[in-house]
Amino acid sequence: MILHHLSIADIRAGKADAIAITDHYLERIARFDGQLRAFTALDTANARAAAVDSARRIAAGQARPLEGAPMAIKANIDVKGLATTAGVAHRRNAIAAADAPVVTALRAAGTVILGHVNMHEAALGATTDNEAYGRTENPHAIGRTPGGSSGGSGAAVAAGLCVAALGTDTLGSVRIPAAYNGIYGLKPTNGLIYDRGLVYLARRLDSIGPLARSLDDLAAVFEVLRSSVPGSRASQAAPDDARDERMGNSDPLPLTRLATLATVDAYPETESAVRDGFVAALTALDALDLTVTQAATPDLDLTAARMGGFMESAREAAGYFAADRAAGGISRGFGAMLDFGMGANADAIAAGGAAMAQARATLLAVLETADAIIMPTTPQAAFAHGRAPVTQADFTALANIAGLPALALPAGFDADGLPVGIQLIGRGGDEARLLALGRQLDGALRAYRPPAGFA
Repeated sequence: MILHHLSIADIRAGKADAIAITDHYLERIARFDGQLRAFTALDTANARAAAVDSARRIAAGQARPLEGAPMAIKANIDVKGLATTAGVAHRRNAIAAADAPVVTALRAAGTVILGHVNMHEAALGATTDNEAYGRTENPHAIGRTPGGSSGGSGAAVAAGLCVAALGTDTLGSVRIPAAYNGIYGLKPTNGLIYDRGLVYLARRLDSIGPLARSLDDLAAVFEVLRSSVPGSRASQAAPDDARDERMGNSDPLPLTRLATLATVDAYPETESAVRDGFVAALTALDALDLTVTQAATPDLDLTAARMGGFMESAREAAGYFAADRAAGGISRGFGAMLDFGMGANADAIAAGGAAMAQARATLLAVLETADAIIMPTTPQAAFAHGRAPVTQADFTALANIAGLPALALPAGFDADGLPVGIQLIGRGGDEARLLALGRQLDGALRAYRPPAGFA
C-alpha cells in the first residue's frame, strides 16, 4: 500500500494507521523538499500529536470529516506558532498567536497540519520564485515554475508531500498552480470563506481555496471550509447579480448548458497543447450529451481587465506592506510592482476599472442563459524560471473580478510532459454543482497523473 496514494476517505476509514501516514508524509518532505523547496516551515511536533489523536478517534469509530489527513497551509494564512510571512522577508518573525478560522475549522475536522508552504512574495505574482524563501520547483520538471502565488501549495500537493493544501486566489493564484502542476484547485465564490487571519493582497478579489490530487479530496476540504467557518463576508463581497438566491445554492439540478467565450476561444497566445486540452474537454462534454455554445463577447478585453485587477491589487498592497517596505524588508521587484500600481494615473485607473466592470457584466450576462462557462485555465503550460509571461492570469482573473466560483482540473499534457488545464466558472454559490460537473468531465478526460519521480 502506497500511503501517499490514500484519499482522505481512505485515511478516515482507517485503511492505514494515521500515525504512520503522517510520518510517511514527513519522511517524503525530508526526502524531496530540498529539491522542490515547497515548504517554508514545519510544525512536526503538533502534526504528530494530531496524528496520534486521529488514530485514537479512528479506532474508536469517531472519525471526523478530514480525520488524519495531512495538509499544508499557504504562508499568508495564520497557523499558531508559525511566522505568517506572506512570502515577505521582513515578516520572518511575525509569529501567529492563533490559527486563522479556516485552520481552526480544518483542525476541528481532524486535519493534521504539517506546516506552511512557499508562495510568491506578498501573493503579487505567479512564479513562486521567492528571493527571501527560495525558488519553488515544479515536480513535473525541475527548472520550471510551479505557478503562483500558491506555488508551494501546488508543488507540495502534486509531489505527494501532503494530501491537500490551502492556497489563496486573487487573480488566479489557486488555479494557475493547479494547471501547471496537473492537480485540482477551487476558487470559491468571493466572500464565501471567512478570511480573518489572511494577509490580504486585494480583499475584494481574494479568496481562500483548496488544492488536491482528486476532486473528492478537494470537495471534502471545501465542505469543511464552507460549512464550519462562521462569519462569511459574502454579503459584502459578491457582486449584486451573483449575490441572490444562488448563494449557498443547494439546487440538485445538474449543470447541463455550458458556454465558451468567443474572446477566449480566439485568444492568439494560447499554446497549442492548451488548445488541444480544451478541445478534448469540449469533445468529452459532447459525449456526455451536454450542450456547449459559444457566447459572443465583443466588449470583453482580457488584458485590460487583468491589468485593472493587477493595478487594484498593487495599490491596495502598497498599504498592507508599507511598514515592511519602510523597514527595507521587501524585494526590489515587489517594490517596483507597488510603484507601478501607485504611479498609475487617473485615466489608467479608470480604464482598468471600466474593463473590470465590463468583464464582470459579460460573465454574469452569459450565466443568465448558461449554467457554467468553460475555458482553459492558463494560456500556457509551466515555463522555465526566468521572465514570466504577462498573460498567465488573462483567463483566471475573470472569476475573481466577477466574484464567481471557478474549478480547475487537468486536461492533458504538452510535448514535454507538462500538464495543461481547463476551468469551469459557475454562478455565485454553485460550488457543489461545479464539482459535480467536474467529476463528469474528469471521468471522461482521465488527465491526472502524478509527476514522474514522485509517484
